[in-house]
Amino acid sequence: MDVAAAAGVSRQTVSNVINGRDSYYSEATFERVAAAMRSLGYRPNRAAQTMRSRRTMQVGYHIFGEQLDSMQGFTLHFLQALVKAAADVDNQVLVFTHHRDDPLGVFKDLVARRTVDAVILSESRVDDERARFLADSGMPFACFGRLAPDLPQQWVDVDNVAGMQPLVDLLVAEGHQRFAYLGVDGDQYWKAERLEGFTAGLARHGLRVPKASVYRGTDDGIRRRARRLLTGKNPPTAIVTGSDSVGAVVVNVAHSLGLKVGSDVAVTGFDGGAVGLLAEPTLTCARIPVERISRELVARCLRQVETGPNNEPGLIVPTEVVRGGSA
Repeated sequence: MDVAAAAGVSRQTVSNVINGRDSYYSEATFERVAAAMRSLGYRPNRAAQTMRSRRTMQVGYHIFGEQLDSMQGFTLHFLQALVKAAADVDNQVLVFTHHRDDPLGVFKDLVARRTVDAVILSESRVDDERARFLADSGMPFACFGRLAPDLPQQWVDVDNVAGMQPLVDLLVAEGHQRFAYLGVDGDQYWKAERLEGFTAGLARHGLRVPKASVYRGTDDGIRRRARRLLTGKNPPTAIVTGSDSVGAVVVNVAHSLGLKVGSDVAVTGFDGGAVGLLAEPTLTCARIPVERISRELVARCLRQVETGPNNEPGLIVPTEVVRGGSA
């Protein structure tokens, strides 16, 4: 039995309802067609909302190719939380990337076709060209990461400086005096802030780290520097890292040298995702509350979809220290 027969209407009427041509049917007819779609297995809320509002019930999430590299394990953790947050309010997440030679081309296409109702960005720069394009085009969006003051402040972020300092306090309280810092290279502000939080945390205890013991580079470079630090004269007893992925690399290097992580050398991360949990021992880290951040990003997008642009300020959410066996 098809939808038209179940609703007692013509197929053209069903087509009018599905395509939002509301001048061609009454509210009662809409309800009969929606009821028929439900009885035939359509998801009621999604179908009814889409037909009534002409919304896609989809939120786009833009992802860079490098976010799926081994050193960017946090991406999967965030994406899982984002998908769940959207599903909780009967929306889906459409993940997309861009052509290397035309980063904004895919955004232009999304806006022109209205493939999604809103877009969520991450790995942002303060003056992010994606956010600027979306703001200029009127497409609702929200960003995991801070934005320039002249852009809509539709962002959620953590305080990277404040998040790093409790880790330093913990390590100093355990008696560590010789430190090193390893992180991924790049000009994103949060990478610099985590290093800033590390050095500020040491300074509060009257400690400094040698310049040679601070390194930000590539995956292979981090492995080499970790090995050099741990086999050198007066090796660090604690290595603080800028992410769980880097922390896991340091744990593996320490194991390869026959060191016991957690006693011979302490290692900390910053993320709190699956990578740190799969390390052996698990990483002590500053945990980013991705569940809360994802819910807030989705909610900000939907508020703009429903009521238009608004003047909401950005939101900083705190991290928390999670103890593992690595420190």
